[in-house]
Amino acid sequence: MNIGKRLVFALVLAAAWPAFAADFYWSCTTADGIKYADATRCDKGDTAVQVMKGGASPPAHSETKRVPSTDCPTTPSYCARPDYDVSEASPRAQAITRFMRQKECEFLLRFPNRCVPPG
Repeated sequence: MNIGKRLVFALVLAAAWPAFAADFYWSCTTADGIKYADATRCDKGDTAVQVMKGGASPPAHSETKRVPSTDCPTTPSYCARPDYDVSEASPRAQAITRFMRQKECEFLLRFPNRCVPPG
């Protein structure tokens, strides 16, 4: 390969490089107002703003897109019952189910308005 072909190849590669490299990231905001950055995508239900790398932070009036939320569960009735209303056959299955229901109920109590869209 002579020097001319190498130079042309290098120029084509340099011109095409921005198309292959990610020049932006997503500035995400959860429903309760917590902001975080993600290189690939935001979680469902979060507000997303595409921000160019090396640029300023996203302006407040920029166009945003709402990532649709698919599930907003209500507090299940077993959260108010003793032992979370577990009736599994084996002791191991009972322990696992009780633990998972306990964590789910704690989460629902800690974040009651997680599906409410921001202001």
